Order: sequence, then structure tokens, then C-alpha cells
Amino acid sequence: MKKIIFLLSLLLSITVSTNALTYEEAFSSIKDLPNMKGVEGYEISGNNDFAALGITDGQLILWDGETAIDKETEVYGNTIYKIMGELPVAEMVQCRIGGQNLFAIFAKPVSADMNQILILSDSGGAGFTGAMIGHINDRDLAALRKAILLPREGGGTAVYIDVFNF
Repeated sequence: MKKIIFLLSLLLSITVSTNALTYEEAFSSIKDLPNMKGVEGYEISGNNDFAALGITDGQLILWDGETAIDKETEVYGNTIYKIMGELPVAEMVQCRIGGQNLFAIFAKPVSADMNQILILSDSGGAGFTGAMIGHINDRDLAALRKAILLPREGGGTAVYIDVFNF
């Protein structure tokens, strides 16, 4: 009986992992939403928030619909939430869901000391949806695992790294 249960649970876990989205598929699904502004091919570099986190070779897409009417923001938030649920939970680094905000970081190793990273963000209050895909080294990923995620006034999520380093 134990062998049968073990085999069934093994089969279920294989089925679940083969149905999980890849980061590229998740990013592409978000990119396909109407009115997404790709910064397609945009290199994450220089002095910006993503570079400060240690993210390299990235692409960023976003929808900024602060003037949207009806429930247009709901479509974007629901899509981000659905995609987040289709990614492997074991690869989730951080997640904050609260009120009208969702912020999730996923990462997986791709080589020695290098990881692929996917960040999903939605703020219904600020009318913002975005996704970023790129790479991050092990040291910077470890810092992200310890980061504090807090809601921002007016919508969105703030990421604080090394807050208590004194």
C-alpha cells in the first residue's frame, strides 16, 4: 500500500512540475496583455533599482494605467496572480500579497553562481503592472531572500535590503 501511495505522489509531482510555466513563458504571457509597454531588449544596467539589486541582462515590461476606467486594472492583476500560481512554488524567493498589491520574486539556478530571476508586480491602487526577467548571482539572490518587502504609500512594494546591518 505504501508503494502505491508513493508512486501516485511521485506521478502527481512529476505531472505538476511538467505543467509549470517557465520564466520565459510567464514573461511572454504578461507581455501579450493589451497595452503592455515593452522595454523589450532593454538592458537593466546603470543606476536604477534593478541594477542596485544585482540584476543583469534583464528585460522589463509594464502597464501604467493610472487613468484607466472601469475595472481594467483587475484584468492585469488577475493575470499576474494566475501566472504566479503556475510557477514552481519551490523557486519562490519572496512574495508579498496584501490589499491591492502583489509582488513576487522567483529564481532558479542556471549555472555556477548564476540564477535566472523573474519579478512579478501588480498594484491595483497605483494602476501598475510589471514583470522583469533577468539574471542574478548567488550573493545578490541571498540578499533578496533576506529582504524586507513593505507596501508603498500610494501603491506598489518597496524592497529593503540590509536594513538592520549596523
